[in-house]
Amino acid sequence: DFESGGLFQKVKSLVPILVPLFVSSFRRAEDLALAMEARCYHGGEGRTKMYPLHYRSADYVAYLVAWIYLCVMIVLRIFL
Repeated sequence: DFESGGLFQKVKSLVPILVPLFVSSFRRAEDLALAMEARCYHGGEGRTKMYPLHYRSADYVAYLVAWIYLCVMIVLRIFL
């Protein structure tokens, strides 16, 4: 039961779900690494960018709005 008990009991009840999840994730990552190696992929060696990204003022405004939203949600979560 995930709803009852203290924090330690909740974490302990999640272990049977998380272990197979991590095992399958690592297995998938290993398969992907082998496939990339078989195709001689070398991780962007000598790669160029056609359109280099540059921050604009709209990007900074979006970051600011996201941080304000995050802070407001945390404050509301704590006090409500």
